[in-house]
Amino acid sequence: MRRSSQESSNRVRAGDRIAALKVKARQQQLVILVWGPGDPGSGGSDLLRKYWQKRNQIRDNIASLYPNAEVMFSEDPALREHTKGLGSTLDQELLDAQIADCILVLDVSRGAHVEVDRFTSSPEIAAKMTILIPDAYIGGTGLVSQVHRHANVLGFSDEELDRCEV
Repeated sequence: MRRSSQESSNRVRAGDRIAALKVKARQQQLVILVWGPGDPGSGGSDLLRKYWQKRNQIRDNIASLYPNAEVMFSEDPALREHTKGLGSTLDQELLDAQIADCILVLDVSRGAHVEVDRFTSSPEIAAKMTILIPDAYIGGTGLVSQVHRHANVLGFSDEELDRCEV
């Protein structure tokens, strides 16, 4: 039996629901942290400058997708003003991670490795983390895979890094 065109147009469509959820998600008030390589300064290598620029680009792209979100680095002065009395940088970042809704980590520097190592040991914080790492490190069975076990891990190619596909 064939449906009438009116019955077809009233039918629920999964794609419509997904599109509506995406619109709703982009309107949420979120705190999003972007962790990764710090500013290498003028003496830093070309690769470190590239990674620093990429981290900034990721922050800016996420901020444009989520206009009601506060997207920041832990080292941003406005955030440090609230945590300056806590002592160590790790203590400050722990508080940052606790109040964040989402944490993106461009895991390509020693500092980012430390953040991942330190904070994925807390399943509550790890559940908020999306770790962006080169494809070559995806799917291993060693120590790195154990550190990443509670977090969302996404690999990227050199081309994706260059295009900043987030």
